[in-house]
Amino acid sequence: MAAVPDQPYEKRWRALVGISILCFVVFVDFTVVNTILPGIQRDLRTTNDQLQWVMNAFFLMLVVFMVTNGRLGDIYGRRKALYIGVVVFAIASFVAGAAPSAEVLIACRFVQGICGAALLTCSIGLVNHHFPEAERGRALAVFMSVTGFGMAVGPLIGGVLMSALSWRWAFYVNVPVVVVGFLVAFDAVIETPPQTGEKVDWLGLAFLTPGMAGLVVAIMKANEWGWASPLFLATAAAAIVLLAVFFVVERRVAFPIIDFALFGNRVFLACTVVALTLGGFIGLGSFMAPQYLQTVRGEAPYVAGLMLLPISALVVVVPPLIGRLADEHGPMRFIALGQVGLVLSALAQIFFAPDSAVPFVLFGLGLFGLGWGLQQATATLAATAPFPTARASVVIGVLYSIWNVGSSLALAIGGLIFEVLDKASLDAALAAEAITLTDADRHVVASLLSDPSQATTALGALTPGLEEKILPLFRDAFMAGYHGAMWYLLITCAVGAVLVPLIARGGRARAA
Repeated sequence: MAAVPDQPYEKRWRALVGISILCFVVFVDFTVVNTILPGIQRDLRTTNDQLQWVMNAFFLMLVVFMVTNGRLGDIYGRRKALYIGVVVFAIASFVAGAAPSAEVLIACRFVQGICGAALLTCSIGLVNHHFPEAERGRALAVFMSVTGFGMAVGPLIGGVLMSALSWRWAFYVNVPVVVVGFLVAFDAVIETPPQTGEKVDWLGLAFLTPGMAGLVVAIMKANEWGWASPLFLATAAAAIVLLAVFFVVERRVAFPIIDFALFGNRVFLACTVVALTLGGFIGLGSFMAPQYLQTVRGEAPYVAGLMLLPISALVVVVPPLIGRLADEHGPMRFIALGQVGLVLSALAQIFFAPDSAVPFVLFGLGLFGLGWGLQQATATLAATAPFPTARASVVIGVLYSIWNVGSSLALAIGGLIFEVLDKASLDAALAAEAITLTDADRHVVASLLSDPSQATTALGALTPGLEEKILPLFRDAFMAGYHGAMWYLLITCAVGAVLVPLIARGGRARAA
């Protein structure tokens, strides 16, 4: 294992704070666009497809370049990769804020995603580099607390900035935050030793990059294209072939991008299961909960934001509380508790109704935040602990790539379940009430549910007297789809809760 730099305690923790601030903006950008899309559409006159790419371009590049950028950081130095990445990220953020067109904004989101992949993989490697094993759990807990809070409050930040200023400030604000983080971290972060004897596997990159891109695009577009459509099948097949060739190449080169021996470690393999299930819950759960609060319950956006605060609060509070305990007793028991928390959250949300009591809703959402807080830092600690710190960035790149693939899968499969059950429930209810709706009527009522404040002006588009019958049917249909999505999360997290301890049992939990 590489030696920890001889550095004063205060400077070591200042390095951690600076790195955490720099990565905070990346995690904010995971979710900040969710609440600024209407402003973007209004000002840039974007199509729905362009809006989807504003959201997906960032995520796609994160997944595609996570492992690659981690490997480059390991070889050439993580401090260098971190600083180059954050400077380009800040420039892309400023240009995104000033974007005159959707095409420029989307291009900036691609660049942000590539740079964000460098920041996320190299930052955790740097945290491990600066702290001895006895302090690493606490350090990672602080890092995950700050960055997890960024992801959780991203929609709130976007909504506040768009209301008070403009959607453009959701991107502009990244620049001063990066400057602050850079000033805090600059002279405190010590470079990792470059691996001068190793080379970049360019052949492997040539297969990994398009293979991961094809896989993620196929998953993201599956519901839109159709799971049995020629376009989906061709894209998925091409991605699988490219990744299979990548696997063969990596088994034969001297310095592979991914050493597949990683998966031979039982603790790391168990952490990949955690990454799949937690990533899936964060992806699908964070998408569905705000819709339930605003569309079904009719809560104002700021009230919905307040009701989501238990998630954010626990993501911030829990990791530092358990960091020292994870150092002393190992992270696996907290990972198991977090998995149980996710199972219980999904179970509670299956019983959500349009008129559920607020304390019960807060309880169900709070369990989500508890499970997230218990797992994110501890899974990262457990995944990296069995390996030398020189390999930390690649280990993190693989783990986070799996996490993001899990999020994409959950959104695709859970979204499909929601759509099927939503439509089936609505069709059955309309038939039972002997109500026939045109496509225009469906769109009108759906818009009413997403923005109840417009009800008085939009109801006139419906046949007189139908609104009181139709609105409850749409709400019930939404809840049928919502419950189906939660059943998906319950089953996957329950399977994970069983598999994780079984896989990890007997695994090597510390670097040799």
